[in-house]
Amino acid sequence: MHAAVALIALYCTWRSKAWSAWERCHSTMLYMVSGNLLYFVLTSRYELWAFEPDFPIYPVLNEMFYTLIVFPCTALLFLHHFPERRMGRTKRYVKWIAIYAAVELLFAMTGRIVYDHGWNWYWSFAFDCMMFPMLRLHYIRAGYAYAVSAVIIVILLLWFKVPLQNVMTMDFQS
Repeated sequence: MHAAVALIALYCTWRSKAWSAWERCHSTMLYMVSGNLLYFVLTSRYELWAFEPDFPIYPVLNEMFYTLIVFPCTALLFLHHFPERRMGRTKRYVKWIAIYAAVELLFAMTGRIVYDHGWNWYWSFAFDCMMFPMLRLHYIRAGYAYAVSAVIIVILLLWFKVPLQNVMTMDFQS
């Protein structure tokens, strides 16, 4: 199922011709990828959510599908031809938040994503409501986005009591 999401993201990016704007959006695409990689590292032994693998032998493939395909495509599609008018921008935010929330709800209902340590679908929805404006902020003013992101990260780490000492003892062999 996760591989299908990656293929759909690639198809939508190709179909919309958003790929033609990749150079303009490249740094924001990397910002989104970096955020996911940071989550993966900081919560490697204390996951708040995790995808159930499509291929149990290689669970890291799911993370790779999202980190290297879905998230960059998302940033590109979201930013491509971003509306100038307030109503258009609002519709864009609502559309993308709804897409992410609906897909995750489907995953939650089918057991393709699991939650732990107090995280749930509602937290993911709230995160989506923050993430898409942050993508736009990064695209317009990257420095501000990094500063706000640092504050958000600290708040989430404290709220969910993520034990950072685990990061210093990461063992990728187990």
